[in-house]
Amino acid sequence: MPVSSLSTVGSIAYHLFEIFPGLPDGVSGNLVIIADMARQHVENYTGTTIGSNSIDARYQPAIEFFAKADVVDLVNAQAGGESISLGDLSISETGDAMSSDAYRTLGEMALRTLGKAYRFDQALS
Repeated sequence: MPVSSLSTVGSIAYHLFEIFPGLPDGVSGNLVIIADMARQHVENYTGTTIGSNSIDARYQPAIEFFAKADVVDLVNAQAGGESISLGDLSISETGDAMSSDAYRTLGEMALRTLGKAYRFDQALS
């Protein structure tokens, strides 16, 4: 359910920061850009103008889901399968802990419910 506090690109970025704790600097430093790119994707799909500081509640879920998917993809891209050993403690990171597929699917479903704006012109000849 959309929350009115997600009505700006900055508030979506902050929301992403809160729900994905411990983001690498390369991702967390770009959350506003990630959220804005998701906004632009929804804007391009729907054919309507969506302001970065006045996001209507009906667009918020799609923007949020696409931004979450992008964050997960970037986190996984930075996970290089590191293996750390300290004495008897061994930690192996494969980078496969999260998947963006679910978020992207939710975003696509939210986009389909919004529909597209079509414009028909009639030629006079």
